[in-house]
Amino acid sequence: MAGIIALAVALLLGQGPHGWSLAGGDLLADLVAWRLPRVVVAAACGGMLAAAGVVIQRVTSNPLASPEVLGIGAGAGAGLAAVLLFTAGAGLGWQLAGSTAGALLALAVILVIAARGNLGPERLLFAGIAMNALCSAVLAAVIALGNAQSYRLLGWLTGSTIQATGVEASIAVFGLVLITTPLLLAARWLAILPFGPNTALALGLSVRLARNTLILLAAFASAVAAQFVGPLSFVGLIAPHLARMIGLDRPRPQLAGAVVLGALLMMLSDWLSRMLFFPYQLPVGLFASLLGGVYLTVLLGRGVQRHG
Repeated sequence: MAGIIALAVALLLGQGPHGWSLAGGDLLADLVAWRLPRVVVAAACGGMLAAAGVVIQRVTSNPLASPEVLGIGAGAGAGLAAVLLFTAGAGLGWQLAGSTAGALLALAVILVIAARGNLGPERLLFAGIAMNALCSAVLAAVIALGNAQSYRLLGWLTGSTIQATGVEASIAVFGLVLITTPLLLAARWLAILPFGPNTALALGLSVRLARNTLILLAAFASAVAAQFVGPLSFVGLIAPHLARMIGLDRPRPQLAGAVVLGALLMMLSDWLSRMLFFPYQLPVGLFASLLGGVYLTVLLGRGVQRHG
């Protein structure tokens, strides 16, 4: 119900030259063709980031872990930059492949470094900060070239969905379904892994298979989402926490709840980014990162206990 209301608000309610109004008739038909793809892209990407956040937090038993905080989005950007450098006319398929490879490599390096400290919160965050800095430096170097690829990366960094198309919306929704379906089926893995490898082995779980599969899905989700809404939004951090706050503690309910909440957060961010500074617009990824940055500051200020 909340999703339907949010979608209706995003499509119907807005500001115009004469103030606030509800669109209808021919105006609504014109606006839906423009607004619907960007709303769908934002919602699907919010769901994917939330799903990736749940997976990463449970695999690492770290409540501060998320695609954005650990720099996985920046890793996706570095992969995208590499593809654009070698093939300036790369299509969306090659861009997604590069983003996925970059996100997966970044996450793998972070986990290898953090594993030496038993995936502790501090070591994991420091590894993520280091990876974020490295990938951001790569992006800055490419942008400094001042060529056509640089401008494409600048647009990507802000996470703008202004030019979202129906094709991109379809890809985003397909990616969300493709990722969340196996994750929902892997709820047992998500329930057992936080207890540690010894317990998992005692319960008959192949730790390496489960962990690698979940990490691969999380990296793919982060890469696809980052491709459309940029590297920063913090939805992957916020949505899993909100799901826990409303009592969704078990893996499958938390995952489903986080996906819905992530989609709602991104739809709200998209609508606010269009309305708050009308007639000007902020990119949805940038606006969501502003909201998420405030939440992360409060979360760190209160202190977050590690959960298993």
